[in-house]
Amino acid sequence: GIIIKHNMSTNGNGGSGRGQAMLDRLRSEAFNISTEDRLAAHSYVKAAEKGELTMKQRRAFVQEQYAIQHSDAISFAFLAGHRGFVPPSLADAVVPDPVMTPTNGGSADNLFQFLLGGEIYASKLLLQCAEKLGLNESDDLKSHQTSPLAQAYPSYWARLALAGNRAAGAAACAVNFPAWGKMCKRLVDALGDPQNGYGYHGIGDQGLAFINFFAAPIDNLDEMAVAIIEEEGVSYEDLLEPVRLLQQYELLFWDAIYNAGETN
Repeated sequence: GIIIKHNMSTNGNGGSGRGQAMLDRLRSEAFNISTEDRLAAHSYVKAAEKGELTMKQRRAFVQEQYAIQHSDAISFAFLAGHRGFVPPSLADAVVPDPVMTPTNGGSADNLFQFLLGGEIYASKLLLQCAEKLGLNESDDLKSHQTSPLAQAYPSYWARLALAGNRAAGAAACAVNFPAWGKMCKRLVDALGDPQNGYGYHGIGDQGLAFINFFAAPIDNLDEMAVAIIEEEGVSYEDLLEPVRLLQQYELLFWDAIYNAGETN
């Protein structure tokens, strides 16, 4: 099975050489700094911290994540060499054995194999989160009419996967996942604070386990990403646009679930 390692810092000097220099440069790009600033000031997390998120906005997070997880797991599986992985539900899925390649020796440390395991593990936590909000998988998650804005993120991952663009995907993970994690950390702290009135028993509440899981940084993320970037022998320009777009799509997700509270 996949060991989920979520406890150590990912930014900074995790890798070495040319690949790490590319990641550091991507993080210092104006578009990335702007994205991180906009996420830090985002209305969704600000409302959460003020105790002002509506039930519809909180449910939108879970409903959109259900579809995102399913799509991303298939994309990660494809990039890890599992072309036939298309389960009807992640909650019942089993992580396929790693595909042997000359470069990874069949190791589960392969980035996309690792991420696939994480999505499958977290899918059960998402159903706990849904249950706390009065949502069930068949009626409220599978049948939910998703937002085009929220689903732009996994749609782009599917595009990267179809093109076999492992290096761009790896770079996007290294830049985007810490940004997503920071948002989850603020969100779980806000929802778990009894003073905000969301009805959770602290951040350890089972209904927050999904958000808590992603709030923790991924150990060795940079090293796993650098290994793929250097293996693929890509240029910096090959990575720039995919990373920029994925960060923009991250913003669109938060915009969509915030605006869910404004519609019927």
